[in-house]
Amino acid sequence: MFAIVVELLSGRYVATSHDDRDRAEWPPHPARLFSALVSTWGEGDPHSPLGQQQRAALEWLEQQSAPEILADGDDRVGRRVVVPVFVPVNDASQVDEIERAKLDEAEAELANATEPKDRVRLDKLVAKLRAKFYADTLKAIAAPKKFGKDDRIGIELLPEYRGKQPRTFPSVCPTTPRFAFHWTSAPPEAGVVAALGGLLERLIRIGHSSSLVRAGIGAEAELVALERDVTRYRPDSRDGEHVIRWIERGQLARLCRAFDRHRETEPRVLPASFVRYTERSATGGAAVQAGDFGNDLIVFARKSGPRLPITAAPGLARQFRRALMAHADEPIHPVISGHSADGQPSERSHLAIVPLPVIFGPHPDGALIGLAVSIPRDCDAETRRAVLRAVGRYEHAHQAAMTTGAPPIIGLTLGEAGVLALQRMAWSESATTLEAASWCRPSARWATATPIALDRNPGDLHDLDPGRRRTAFEMATASVVQSIERQGLPTPVEVDVVRSCVLPGTAKPQRYPRFPASSNRTQRVLVHARILFGAPVRGPLLLGAGRYHGLGLCAPVDRTGGRT
Repeated sequence: MFAIVVELLSGRYVATSHDDRDRAEWPPHPARLFSALVSTWGEGDPHSPLGQQQRAALEWLEQQSAPEILADGDDRVGRRVVVPVFVPVNDASQVDEIERAKLDEAEAELANATEPKDRVRLDKLVAKLRAKFYADTLKAIAAPKKFGKDDRIGIELLPEYRGKQPRTFPSVCPTTPRFAFHWTSAPPEAGVVAALGGLLERLIRIGHSSSLVRAGIGAEAELVALERDVTRYRPDSRDGEHVIRWIERGQLARLCRAFDRHRETEPRVLPASFVRYTERSATGGAAVQAGDFGNDLIVFARKSGPRLPITAAPGLARQFRRALMAHADEPIHPVISGHSADGQPSERSHLAIVPLPVIFGPHPDGALIGLAVSIPRDCDAETRRAVLRAVGRYEHAHQAAMTTGAPPIIGLTLGEAGVLALQRMAWSESATTLEAASWCRPSARWATATPIALDRNPGDLHDLDPGRRRTAFEMATASVVQSIERQGLPTPVEVDVVRSCVLPGTAKPQRYPRFPASSNRTQRVLVHARILFGAPVRGPLLLGAGRYHGLGLCAPVDRTGGRT
């Protein structure tokens, strides 16, 4: 057993969520602790004998599996209302953005180059552009040799004359101002414990500079006392409801390389791997089952452009997948394209593009105000990175539109409908449609927001003959049940297939365009459905042959999420 206990000296934790700059991170991510320890190590004398011992201790820590987290549950945490604060920029000087763009483009080409001759050529080009950019930067920020009476450079150095940029500082105030990271693996050697203890004694903050902490190696009695007051979050790769960052082997070297590259002058992203965590006990309570798709959705909100109706969901999903494939690595990963290398449909679950309609709230009109990218739950880290690289390149193509540090607004061309402007975001309390709980929370009752495309033709659901019509509905119900069971979900207690709508703001199946759109493929029958499980299941719940293309999206309608 090995644990690190952290005390919040100011009673609050100031750290921005990795996917939403307007929301505070909670529970604290262990990857952030590791980065804070590396920073503390680097601020000392890393090349001394003690520094080498501490480096070895950090390398031991990065090889451990994700720790358990002992921290207050969300119901015991107060969240600060976030408002933008306009602060002066650190540097009033301007560096040529064209030179910066050229360097970024060359570095991206070098990262993707596979041929040795291309790498040699791009290495020289990157070195040349980097040297010029650094020289221009030093020239721009250098103090003038002499100041004139009306020297604008000197005046612009004063905070009141500098440009202002909006910043947010989200924070939380837990009831218990302490948390711990607990590793259940074999305890390290005494030298590793001593080296980490020395780093923890010098640790000042985790997260923002105002998030002051005191940390140390936790004793077993201290952990027992802490666990009585807080919640235990433990890794659960299958059914975890929280996505939390941890690290992989080689993290220390990656952080050192990143520091040598940017020297605290460029924006940077903490390298990390994502681990699912749950608050459920390992022995107490049955796990909430979930389908093929993960609930850590990548969400894009509509910023401008056409306000599409719910019936446009399949077409919107198709266009977004094409745009994502255009920015993906070659050869395109099957999880993005949905096809294997030989062009055949992939037999494994792949990326689902899910347009999100307004069906909640007092004015459900079914308009598509965003879309989500759902990665299959069982994807490994490398597959997930392939998706994130494609999203990153898509955004990088629109990087010039970024003005305040927020994700860039990307354009999706929709033919005669125009260009739909989208911006990646996290869950927002101002738009229920774009909240995780709206689509992913556990529920025993579900209803379709977009109709299910049946895997096989059940017959004519409008047949005038009662017997044939009843048979068609029975086959349609069996097809829906089979789609549910195929994802490893329990057989539902009841499935009610209907030809009309089951939720406000939705549209009847006959109002949707042909699916699939290609005339040389068999057209699918579309139906709405109400589904009742014997116990809650977790979303997102996507069913049928169109589940990767915006069809078969279900919404939880059991408000309590409890057993029905």
